[in-house]
Amino acid sequence: MSQLVHLCHLDTSPFHHLSRAIGWICCLGLVLLVLGCSREPRPIELIGLTMGTYYSVKIARLPAGIRQEALAPQLERLLAAVNAEISTYDPGSELSRLNANPSTDWIAVSPNLYAAIAEGQRIAALTDGAFDITIGPLVNLWGFGPERRSPKPPTEAEIQVARERVGYRKLALRSDPPAVRKARGDLYLDLSALGEGYGAERIAAWLESQGVRDYLVAIAGTIRAKGLNLEGRPWQVAIEEPLADRRAVHRIIPLSDLAISTSGDYRNFFEHEGKRYSHEIDPATGAPVERRLGSVTVIGKNAMKIDGLATALMVLGEEQGFELAEREGIAAYFILRTAQGFATRASSAFRAYLERPSR
Repeated sequence: MSQLVHLCHLDTSPFHHLSRAIGWICCLGLVLLVLGCSREPRPIELIGLTMGTYYSVKIARLPAGIRQEALAPQLERLLAAVNAEISTYDPGSELSRLNANPSTDWIAVSPNLYAAIAEGQRIAALTDGAFDITIGPLVNLWGFGPERRSPKPPTEAEIQVARERVGYRKLALRSDPPAVRKARGDLYLDLSALGEGYGAERIAAWLESQGVRDYLVAIAGTIRAKGLNLEGRPWQVAIEEPLADRRAVHRIIPLSDLAISTSGDYRNFFEHEGKRYSHEIDPATGAPVERRLGSVTVIGKNAMKIDGLATALMVLGEEQGFELAEREGIAAYFILRTAQGFATRASSAFRAYLERPSR
């Protein structure tokens, strides 16, 4: 029986919440144990914690000369380097130092950080600001960033003050040499909506530099797959139903030489006086989105790009998001909550993946 990988959206909470991520790792392991026959050979698997959530790397076949026991420490060093570049929870990271820099002159950044920021700006322009990496002040205000969460939502006045610091057009880029310039010294960038995909791409590049050709990399809700599984078939990825209280498979997607990412409102949220507030914040209002849309899944070649696009479409919603996906040829799958249960809507580009056999 083929093993199944769940695609779920986990929060990128601070590292003091790692016990929650460990619980999800155990849950994932149980799912694999139930669905996989113990007599069958199993892929090499490296699993651990990064970005306040979990990662899993499955390798179907190791090239000659590569020792399994040498992979884990190398991978940990790579992920530590990724966090040192883009984490807002680490005050010493390159991104945190950039955020703390009050200069409005050009500030030099590393090529890696520049690439992530540039991708965020491209998606921001594509979505007219529905996706915005300068949203950090609002993320922090609502308690979804490094700062302690308030037990209640912020006031409208607090939201408006934070919104004055938000706007992707307040950030200019220079590619050679790589640098950024802030229109306001207190501009605060948050790359968490690209972080899972960024990390997955970095791991994939490292694996291929080691000669690995058949692998699957998962960082929470973003997966990057290459080649085939142990059975010589595409990797099997399960899209979850957007349920906060349990895990349920919605449908299975065969994946090879592609990335898939889900953004949803059902994992990272808080409740106040009976109302749920999601971490999906609309820069236009400064508040979490309130829609019947439960999740958006996007498939594409680059994990970082589709990670950001999934968030962007979630913020835009089932109508504007779907229109953008159709117009731009984005393979997107929307799961909506209705009185009769879940309803789905697939863009034209995504329908081709629904027609593929899952085995």
